[in-house]
Amino acid sequence: MEPALDLVPIDATGRRLALTRRGAGAPTVVLETGLGAESVEWEAVQRDVATFVGTCRYDRANRGASDPAPKPRSARDFVGDLHALLETAAIPRPYVLVGHSLGGVIVRLYAHQYPHDVAGLVLIDPMHEDQFERIAPLIPGPFPGEPDALTQFRRFWTEEWHDPMKNPEGVDFRANQAQAQAIGSLGAIPLLVLTASDFLRQAPPGDPGAARMHQQWQELHRELMQQSADARQIMVETSGHFMQREQPETVVAAIRRMVAAINGPAA
Repeated sequence: MEPALDLVPIDATGRRLALTRRGAGAPTVVLETGLGAESVEWEAVQRDVATFVGTCRYDRANRGASDPAPKPRSARDFVGDLHALLETAAIPRPYVLVGHSLGGVIVRLYAHQYPHDVAGLVLIDPMHEDQFERIAPLIPGPFPGEPDALTQFRRFWTEEWHDPMKNPEGVDFRANQAQAQAIGSLGAIPLLVLTASDFLRQAPPGDPGAARMHQQWQELHRELMQQSADARQIMVETSGHFMQREQPETVVAAIRRMVAAINGPAA
């Protein structure tokens, strides 16, 4: 069965977000993308998850089929949009929120603001609010013939992240940082963190800074786990940052594990 796509008005201006629903059953799995991504990148994951539970994905404002919104935008703005979307579209609670990268900040903030609506969190190689300050000094320096992807990564992580106009969604990472730092504890909401073992593939082999950078990335994720009294980490070998593209079956397995834990042995 093909997924249902709707343009859902979420505020008094009629601004719409594009929502794609598939499957049935509780808890509803809500898929949140990373920076500058369209929700279609979740297609393979959503298709498989929909075989055992209800699921939805959506394009944030200024992305995909959704309407534009004023920039800059912060995680709190995204949470407000998502809450309005789920309420207006009558998506049944409770939710398992699955967030990739920037989406990890958004779903954590959502769980902090609406804890009674959230049954569990699955973070896919998530962003940490202090990642820029702690990773940037470890990024390998420029070298002849380096990949363009590494050059762009270094420029964004060391300079451009300060400016919301330097990313396609107008995300204000400074505001996100303050909002995420205020989360504190998520109580006992179950939390599953998937960490890529191959965070930056373009780094030169054997570079000591790159090795420390990978170690720091794992440490940042361990810190995120401290926000929940029920947290687990899964190291995903041979995957880069975009696990839902490279290893969708691993993401599906993690979601299935979370759903089963919530529903009990009969799930």
